[in-house]
Amino acid sequence: MVWSVLTLLFLVELLAWAAYGVLGWALSPGWLWVWLLPLLVVSLWAATASPRARWRGAVLTPVVKLLAFTGAVLALVGTGHPVAGGVLGVLATAVHLAARRPDVRARLEQISTPDGVRD
Repeated sequence: MVWSVLTLLFLVELLAWAAYGVLGWALSPGWLWVWLLPLLVVSLWAATASPRARWRGAVLTPVVKLLAFTGAVLALVGTGHPVAGGVLGVLATAVHLAARRPDVRARLEQISTPDGVRD
């Protein structure tokens, strides 16, 4: 169960980043923004929201996640994919609620601190 939730968390993140690629393709010039926009979002995510992020925080991490997923849903809706946006929103919400289970949170804590060593 735990690994299923963690896998779904990762897949939902990939889908969100792909949504920014869809938005990038709709912008001009599409060939530039299709790569640049997801790269910016992934960089922000890696710095603040990933399990081993340098600047994780009790407020910063959830805010970045909320903004990233909300932006991804709005990107899909704004580019003419409202069903995909709705599915992404529901899926992201469901997976993040499942990730709040104590066993999943404990595994996420283990992942974020390699070898169980804390600073």
